[in-house]
Amino acid sequence: MSARYKISFITLLAALAFTFGMNTVYAQTTAYIELYYGNQKFVFRDEYISPTNHLVAEEIFERGINAPLGRKLEIVSGKLRGGATYKAALLYCFPLLGGFVDDAIKKINSAPVDSMIKFDPNAKPMFVISREKDGVEVDEDRLYMDIYFALSAGEKASVAIPVRKLSPRTRAGDNIALTGLRTRYSTDFSTSTDERKHNISLAASKINGSVIDAGSVLSFNEKVGRRTAKNGFLESKIIKGGKYVAGIGGGVCQVSTTLYNAALMSDLEVVKVSRHSLQSSYEMPSFDAMVNSGSSDLAIKNTGDTPVFIRAFVSGTRVFVEVYGAALPYTIKRESEITFKGETPPYDEVTDTIMEYFEEGTQSGTRKTISYSHPEVHSNGYLLYYDKRGNLLERKLIRRDVYNSVRGVIAVAP
Repeated sequence: MSARYKISFITLLAALAFTFGMNTVYAQTTAYIELYYGNQKFVFRDEYISPTNHLVAEEIFERGINAPLGRKLEIVSGKLRGGATYKAALLYCFPLLGGFVDDAIKKINSAPVDSMIKFDPNAKPMFVISREKDGVEVDEDRLYMDIYFALSAGEKASVAIPVRKLSPRTRAGDNIALTGLRTRYSTDFSTSTDERKHNISLAASKINGSVIDAGSVLSFNEKVGRRTAKNGFLESKIIKGGKYVAGIGGGVCQVSTTLYNAALMSDLEVVKVSRHSLQSSYEMPSFDAMVNSGSSDLAIKNTGDTPVFIRAFVSGTRVFVEVYGAALPYTIKRESEITFKGETPPYDEVTDTIMEYFEEGTQSGTRKTISYSHPEVHSNGYLLYYDKRGNLLERKLIRRDVYNSVRGVIAVAP
């Protein structure tokens, strides 16, 4: 038999003899570890590992896995002097310790919980803000080091599990600061028909409760949907081809216009907006926002770092849009500048032979204005930025518009 195989055979015999022989005294020299965190307790008792074959027996012997505690700690110390981490050095001799520590860590580690904002514009209060919760993370490196030193002091080790606090990204105080009123804007619809009032109220309800997250875009048409009877809208006057005609959804543009102005004064970016062909009766020139179910939309982008919240509602004969979010460092006002205004064209008179606008028995010749004449108007729209002391910081041109002239219609009773 060669010297090489003699040495291996002798090593194997020694490993088997040591492994099986030490089983008698193993229980008296094994590590006992208690880990504590709060009211949680984790207990580890080092166990005898039976070899399944001669290769396993040899590895157990070489690593001192079934050796007395003192011998195991000598091996661990040697590994540490060789540059091993506390974890690697301990697991070399205590292979079952890793799973035990991992299980304890899983039960202790907890991710931080951010404060959240729940927004319900129809509730009181509108904003409900949850409290944040700190998380914890076990300091694994420190834990293994503490276990080593505790075992070095005696076979019964008691170790408080070291943890690091994990802070949430958002605390309740941060979210409270995001719920201030930036802008409240309204327009009047007191002269509207019942059908138009219905459409205004319906459109406002559809954008009510919208949240525009940081970097996101709100599409008015996507929120409101198509202006159809199936979607709940009624027939009312709309502007089409430069004239007032009957159409489904009349009044919706007043809601988009109200939202548009609230967005401007809240420092939101208007990505897409269209003017009416005629000057609006409820908003000054260059501050209207025409929408339809097809090509014309109002799109608003939140370029800030925090969300904004939209409340839209009808009160009395006014439609309101409120924007809530983080406070702005300045105040924004609007300015409409008319650069040209033509002559108001005469009215067209139409005899109402089908009695569309009059009741039976109305005196012949009675006149009723169906739509108003409008002159051609050219205008510019500006945003004015003021600091907290009222000093003008900037006057920014945002629009140039041309509104067509239109002849109004007067109905005459036959």
